[in-house]
Parts: sequence; structure tokens; C-alpha cells
Amino acid sequence: MDSFSEQIIKFTQELVAIPSQNQIDGERRVADLVFLKLKEFGFNPDMIGGEKHPSVICRIKKENSSKTIWLESCLDTVQVGDLSRWQYPPFEAQIVNNKMYGRGVADSKVAIALFCYLAKYLAEDKNFSSSIFLGFDADEQSGKFTGIREVMKYAPLNHDICLLGYQGTDEISIGARGWLRIKITTLGKAAHTGSRSKKGINAIHSMGKVINLLAALDLGEKTERFFEFGSSLNISQINGGTAINIIPDKCEIDLDIRLLPTQKEENIITEIKKKINELGIKYELDILQSEQAFLTDENNSFVKILQNTASEILEKQIPLVASGQGSVGNVISKLNIPIINAFGVESDNVHASNEWINVDTIPEVFEIYKKSLMKFDRD
Repeated sequence: MDSFSEQIIKFTQELVAIPSQNQIDGERRVADLVFLKLKEFGFNPDMIGGEKHPSVICRIKKENSSKTIWLESCLDTVQVGDLSRWQYPPFEAQIVNNKMYGRGVADSKVAIALFCYLAKYLAEDKNFSSSIFLGFDADEQSGKFTGIREVMKYAPLNHDICLLGYQGTDEISIGARGWLRIKITTLGKAAHTGSRSKKGINAIHSMGKVINLLAALDLGEKTERFFEFGSSLNISQINGGTAINIIPDKCEIDLDIRLLPTQKEENIITEIKKKINELGIKYELDILQSEQAFLTDENNSFVKILQNTASEILEKQIPLVASGQGSVGNVISKLNIPIINAFGVESDNVHASNEWINVDTIPEVFEIYKKSLMKFDRD
């Protein structure tokens, strides 16, 4: 294993050793470590955002550069959960055989290390003329994406490609479904369930009609190229009623719709409202969160270079796919920048206990990204 790969492994272990669980730890300590590493490399990073949830950015400008490469990965992780389910301590980054175990090792601290050392290598190469922008964002795992929105305020608008830090060595993700999250509240009138004269209006019964209506809408399981797994519609939470002998005057559901690029939020909201209005019930509809789906052109020059280079080095065909889950790429896509949503080392158990990466795949992935970016730089 070459020295670059050994340094990437060591830095990944240092990053994993600092807990940065979303809603528990904050990102300050891990951001400080990344900041110091970039200073050690001779770069001039900046810390942006709030005191507890800072993000780190760094501009590496080459003279007479005609292209800009954006490397982006998150600083926070999901929570550890039940410690008894971990075979190895989640913050020790132990390597057993060829696997490094730890919370956030795959999502996405190995990417931070890879991108830092990739930037160092390319910055020191006098034949590499593209500028580089590094972004390491806070508050990704909550789904609020406040860190990436802060990073985007500083990111140059003329990026030629953006690489995200989500891992996986068997395919290259060039897109992701969007999402629309809605709260629907049906409103009724409370009364005693045993009353002979006051019947009330049962909000849960009204919600039952809404649920049947939503299930019948043609929103889920639509398909498009790269999105053969389809869209989806799920009622993921429901709440209503206060006691068994009181007719409920309020019932709430939370609805999660995963969208394809051709499905637009405004059209879906209009359709849902139109159908519920036909029921003649009192209700409220609130949009909780939404992000558009995105798909990078499969004929984009860097996409083709990366796919060919990965297939050559890994000695197998690496397919282009889209991802089912969302990412910071959904937010970045508003800038109309081509995005590689996911490609990296072999990994598993992301967001679960015993999260791991295969350290033996680090040299290959580093070489794939290095060669791809150098060829893209010359094109």
C-alpha cells in the first residue's frame, strides 16, 4: 500500500475518533481537525457557519485555470444507537482483516480524508491546471442541510464538476430522487362517544378517507431511465385522538413522497388538494420539506471519464445509476452543476451498527479519482 493510502487511512481513523453525531455532539471538533490538516498542507481554509455546527471550505486556485473541481463531504454522522449491537467500539476505527469499523467511517469520513489528500496531490502537480474548491458541510444527517446551504454561499458558480463523498465501489450514482414531505391535518368536532344527541365529527374517520384517496393517486411507482426503481408515496406517521371515549377533533399524518425528475412539487400539491376538496371535509395541508430530484447527463465528459477509468482499474464494468435516497446533491443541483452523487470505497452498514469500509479499496479509489481528474483537466 502506497504512502498516500496509508496517510488517508490514518487520517480517517483520526476523524472517526472524534464523535460528531447529529443532534448530540456538534461538528466543531472534527471541523477543527480538518481545518488544521488543510493548513498543514499549506492551504488557506475558512471556517464558516455557527459555533457548534461550523463547515469548512477551502479554495485552491491554479494560475490560468479554465476548470474548477468541487469536492464535497459532510462532517457529521448519524447517531451510534445501541452500543451493544456494535462488535467493535464505534469511535476507535479498528481495522480487522481488511475492514475499518466505526460510526461515520463510510458516511462520510473516509471521503473527507480522500478528498483532502486528493486536493494535496493535485495542487502539488504542476501539470494539473484546474482550481479546486473543498467543502465539508455540517448538519447533513438531520436532512435539514443547513451546512451545505452555507457552503453554497461561498462556492464559485462556474464549477465544472462536483464530487460528493458518498461511498460505493460497484456503481457510479449520477442522480437521486427528490422528496416532498407533507403534513395533512383533518379537523373534526369533539363529543362524548356515548352522547345520544351530540354526534361530533370524527377527524380520524375523515383521515381514513384521505388515506384511501392518497393510496389511489398515481404518484408512486412511476419510472424513468436511471430511476427504474420508481417513485414512492408513504404515509410514515399518524397521530390522532385523546381518549377512547372522546370523538377526535384532530388527526395528523406525515406523508413522504420520493420524486423523479419529471415530477414537480407544485403539480403534486395541486392534485392532492383538488382530490381532498372533493371529499368535503375540513383539513389543513402544510409542506414540511421538499427538494428536487436531479440527474447528471450520462454523456457529461467527466462522467464518461470516471466510468471508463473505474472500469479499467477495477477490471469490471461499472454501471451508471441513480440513488433512491436523497443527498446534498439535491440542494447543490439548483446551481446547475454536474454532480457525481456517489462513488468510493467498498462499504456497508451505513446508518446501522458495525458500519465499515474496506481499506484495501482505498488505493484503487484514490487512483481512479486522480487519473480521472487529471484526464478531465487536460480535455
